[in-house]
Amino acid sequence: MAPELGWVWHPAERNQGFRHPADVPFENVALAKSAFLEGFRGPRLARISKVDILEDRPGNRCLIAERGETREVCRSMTIHFGEGLLLLQELEQMRGQPGHLEASWFNDELKGILNKALAKWNTERLSGTGFVESMLLRTAVTGQKVTDFDGKEHSYRRPIQEHERLDVVEGENDGSFFRMKDIIGYIPPWEAFHDARCGFYQDFYLVRWEHSSSQVDCAATENGSAEEPGASWEPDECVPACLDALRLEAKTNWVKACRAREAQAKATRLTPTMSPLGMAVRRTPTMSPLGMASRGTPPPAAVAVRIKRERPLDVPAPPPAKLARRRRDDLPLERDVVHSSIGHDFAPEALGEFALSQIRIGWPTKAEEYPPGFSAASPPGLCSEACDCMEDNRRQKPEETFKVWLEEAPEDSARGAAAHGAIEMFAQQGQLLNFLMRRGSVSIQHFLQPAQQGRLPGKIGEKAAAHLAASINRAMKAVLGEVPVGSLIGAETVRVPSRTFLPESVDYEPLRIIASPMKLGARMPDWIRIKPDDGQISVSRQPSAFE
Repeated sequence: MAPELGWVWHPAERNQGFRHPADVPFENVALAKSAFLEGFRGPRLARISKVDILEDRPGNRCLIAERGETREVCRSMTIHFGEGLLLLQELEQMRGQPGHLEASWFNDELKGILNKALAKWNTERLSGTGFVESMLLRTAVTGQKVTDFDGKEHSYRRPIQEHERLDVVEGENDGSFFRMKDIIGYIPPWEAFHDARCGFYQDFYLVRWEHSSSQVDCAATENGSAEEPGASWEPDECVPACLDALRLEAKTNWVKACRAREAQAKATRLTPTMSPLGMAVRRTPTMSPLGMASRGTPPPAAVAVRIKRERPLDVPAPPPAKLARRRRDDLPLERDVVHSSIGHDFAPEALGEFALSQIRIGWPTKAEEYPPGFSAASPPGLCSEACDCMEDNRRQKPEETFKVWLEEAPEDSARGAAAHGAIEMFAQQGQLLNFLMRRGSVSIQHFLQPAQQGRLPGKIGEKAAAHLAASINRAMKAVLGEVPVGSLIGAETVRVPSRTFLPESVDYEPLRIIASPMKLGARMPDWIRIKPDDGQISVSRQPSAFE
């Protein structure tokens, strides 16, 4: 695999032991007390650090490079680069807000990585809508050890299996399992990670309990919902795999609710900007990310969003820029090769050496400057600050054209000897089986020629196809000569089949079609036009009998 950017989990503090941020302490009373009563979970338990994921290795492991050092880690210790950016954005946005766990490790370095990504993608905010839709809609972010519907064990991530909602049977209370009525909400792991009602890096679902428990107000519990009485936020591993249909429905409804807010913003003249993770919706810090998760809850009547205006509303738009008809040296514009109505005034010799050197600006020279999922080809690896390989306005240097295996004499190189032996073996087999001839021994050209063995197969079919194509070309020319002019006025698009007018020896598509009368020196009538780019015929009026 090509190296890619990513993030790796670390303990929040350097002197503490590591515990995966998705691990819920179900059976350890001391850890449960620390997590739920003392708040030792989420960003207080683990932090992320940017790494290069170099390659995947057997046993669900991978090789990473972090601050110049390489080491092998479990794949579950890493997360996608875009997923980590969404986590950093949530920590930045919700800093100091009630009901959220603070991250003391969110420093200027991490904030700089986030700001650099926002600037690179020209957006003010990344949205997880597109990321969930493309990466997590059918993938469950879950706990350390879970079993799917088929009995297969998974760790921290597993595919969501396709089941019909009608296949979900009614449950019953049994020990640590309790009857539930429905899943009515969802929040992605980067939002659940810092929310005080969740605090673990898993998908969280708002579960509405069955009648006996639905009458209990769960708002006072550590994971209760104040908006939905009788419902609480539960991590993915607490929801059985047989309810995958409800998982998928909750995620889909969450995506639809986000898309509805984006459509509402667009309808009210708001301008969300695009990012590689999806449409960026500017949400105010006071809006809870949990509010967008409830199924069946309509979008809010108004969303507090900053409006980006290019100019004041009372200032009229400037007139469109005038297009030049001639070059700056008063010569005609250079016609575009594909679009004949466009001309160009480009004089590279007038730019100067300094302007040409600016091509290097913006060229990625570090791994983090590449978009998520992309990296430099290796070999040769990343470009250096002084590298000019991306410039094509110069001649190649000797070291860029010299290849050792081509410069060596064939008889002096192993590659040349192997190639020579392969050709000799092929020639001997051809002569033995009588399907080729060795030619050019006298002229010292030395080439192999297929042996002619009577009539070659397929020649009759090729000839018939060529005759058929020529007949079709003649018929098309005849039809074009008999088309009534009046039928072209206001008619649907009619184009000249340009291939019909090319000689049989010419096998290509023309770039431009120019119509000219058969009579030498005559001019095309003014009532007919043929677009040079695609040969479209247009007639402006019915010609008179004398035209």
